[in-house]
Amino acid sequence: MKQNKKMQENQLNPNEQTNSENPQDLLNASLIFARALSLILEDSQGIVVDLQGGIELASDTTKVIVFKHEDQVHIYKCEDDLVEGTAVRMSNTEVPSEEN
Repeated sequence: MKQNKKMQENQLNPNEQTNSENPQDLLNASLIFARALSLILEDSQGIVVDLQGGIELASDTTKVIVFKHEDQVHIYKCEDDLVEGTAVRMSNTEVPSEEN
């Protein structure tokens, strides 16, 4: 049975007086989110994410696919015109194009 929990501040070090975030805290947060995604997603399952809010990748990258493969979360450039939040299934094999 799922348990309801009271929401609290987003803080990695609740016992420290300061709320400042250092690079290690940010890395830890990224690893925690990646782990959470790996528990939610099935193998080869992913989701399209728009890049916004200060995320800087290659200048021509506007969307990525975040997906699980062999118990790891991966990020892949999305080259298709897919809406953010679209669920995708990743494959190791080439998918034939429908443009003929």
